[in-house]
Amino acid sequence: MKKYSFILLAIFIASLQTHAQTGQYVPQLATFDVAMNNLLTTYNVPGAQLAITRNGRLVYNRGFGFANVAANDSVQPNNVFRVASISKTITGISILKLHEQGLINLDDKVFGANGILNDAIYQNYIDPQVANITVRNLLQHSGGWNSSISGDPMFNAYNIATLMGVTPPANESVVVRYILNNKMLDFAPNTQFQYSNFGFCILGLVIEKITGLSYDTYVKTNVLNPIGINSMELGSNLIANALPNEVTYYDYPSAPLAYSVYNNTQLVPWPYGGFNLEAMDAHGGWVSSAEDLCKLMVAVDKISARPDIISGASIDTLVKPSLNNANYACGINVNSNNNWWHLGSLPGTTTEIVMNRNQQINWAILCNTRDNAGVISTAVDNLVWNNLSAISSWPSFDLFTSLNDLSNPNSFKVYPNPADQFVTINLETINTNNIELTVLDLVGKVVYESRIGQGVSVCQLQTSNFLNGLYIIQLKSEGAIFAQKLNVQH
Repeated sequence: MKKYSFILLAIFIASLQTHAQTGQYVPQLATFDVAMNNLLTTYNVPGAQLAITRNGRLVYNRGFGFANVAANDSVQPNNVFRVASISKTITGISILKLHEQGLINLDDKVFGANGILNDAIYQNYIDPQVANITVRNLLQHSGGWNSSISGDPMFNAYNIATLMGVTPPANESVVVRYILNNKMLDFAPNTQFQYSNFGFCILGLVIEKITGLSYDTYVKTNVLNPIGINSMELGSNLIANALPNEVTYYDYPSAPLAYSVYNNTQLVPWPYGGFNLEAMDAHGGWVSSAEDLCKLMVAVDKISARPDIISGASIDTLVKPSLNNANYACGINVNSNNNWWHLGSLPGTTTEIVMNRNQQINWAILCNTRDNAGVISTAVDNLVWNNLSAISSWPSFDLFTSLNDLSNPNSFKVYPNPADQFVTINLETINTNNIELTVLDLVGKVVYESRIGQGVSVCQLQTSNFLNGLYIIQLKSEGAIFAQKLNVQH
């Protein structure tokens, strides 16, 4: 005879966090909740996201803090952030996709009469070594430009536009023409590694010239959309043109204002008009959620759980260390420990993606601020690594699926549903002992928590104190998590 018992007392958990948390709460991974809250508290980060995949499944996807402080809007998992230099990885993948399509060779020359950009407007370069620059050189930051010597033209949009006689701010083509026409290379191509936003700016023009499409149209059509990424877009300079669900960006306290790239007289916050984000498309212009960046990573990580968007051979090329830097490949950092990653940083933005291939774990962290000393970037870089050893078990679900797919009718039964005063939970099909029961609302807040004793096959949960709406009932037992939706209507 089956034992029947009632859960009569709900243990409502008082929230201990100091920052809003959204997204599905995952008990096994609660250490990341603590780490993210500590990040926000320690470094005065207004808002952030963290998403994690394991074996191709999205197992963690949460928002923390505020997307907009003044409006008291919490960061949600579907908010989007400027990802800054993670854009270089997106461009690198896109170039390898072009290579697979037979449209480009990485050793093709970029400039000169026989180069890809052989348009008349790019022929007036004053340094003859420009004709030796290849696509591979640009991907590997060995094209010949050293921003420590000659500056970064991508942050000089107003002055370049003025010198070129065009309305500011200067777009990508104007910046490239100005540099070719007026600046010598800082070193011979393929002889040094010098990180170059400008080199990746050129790669965006290469993609446009080869395909006849705008840079973002090619990337979306051939890389992003086929793997289910439909909300990633190029960002805009001004807050008035922010994307739906885009967070607000905050400079560090006491940060100086910048002269506007539109008129060089108006003082503006650096994140909104201090630089021309719209000309930074291929090296720093994308706006994304952490979840979508995880979708991109599982499509290039050579883990068989999900198909890749480019071939294994192309991925090998993407991550092969360059001759001039053993820790950088084609738009992505690499090391001998089999890790691939890229950081991103702009005023108002700190980001990182990481592929920990030995453990088949990927993650993306996005923040809507940047400090002046780089300590936030260091903390972001260390956050997941420092907490991986605390994880004893990983969820079996996949948050890449829809909310409906989280509920498996064969795992356990919940009735009546919708519920009013109480709901019955039938555990017969789970057939495990010592079950932890958690009820979460749709922003991931724990509203009820208890443990079901050994041998219990049916229990009742009082719902009279729950607000109307949807909830997730999670049952955890022996490392497995089962989930069902609950609709409460009084």
